[in-house]
Amino acid sequence: MIGLALLAAACTPVQQAESARPRPTGNPAPTRLTPAPNVPGNPENGRRVFIARGCGACHTLTGIPTAAGIVGPNLTNVVLRPTLAGDTIPMTPENLTRWILNPPALKPGTAMPALGLTEQEAQDVTAFLYSLPYNPGP
Repeated sequence: MIGLALLAAACTPVQQAESARPRPTGNPAPTRLTPAPNVPGNPENGRRVFIARGCGACHTLTGIPTAAGIVGPNLTNVVLRPTLAGDTIPMTPENLTRWILNPPALKPGTAMPALGLTEQEAQDVTAFLYSLPYNPGP
């Protein structure tokens, strides 16, 4: 007990205030995303959709702890690639949104299923993926 009292007495008022401050618990709030220029959609909502729909069960994505899947391709900075879907479709925001909405319609026989997203959700996931190169990693 005396040791703790001496330690507390030796601390400056700033250090005492710092030690009295409540510590955050759980996961920190996600950082606000900078959108990619000229890409419609809400990247923050896209991040929520990506996590809620379990995209990380198949895909890896740096910065999303639950996205460590290996069945599908790694999506870290996927939008910097010239094509998607195994080099068959040019990478554009429009094509990525179409792919996310209904992959088998663009590439019959693909392993990626249609996920039942709305067009807005697919556009938001596209905005999220396009925002990643504009945002610092964890």
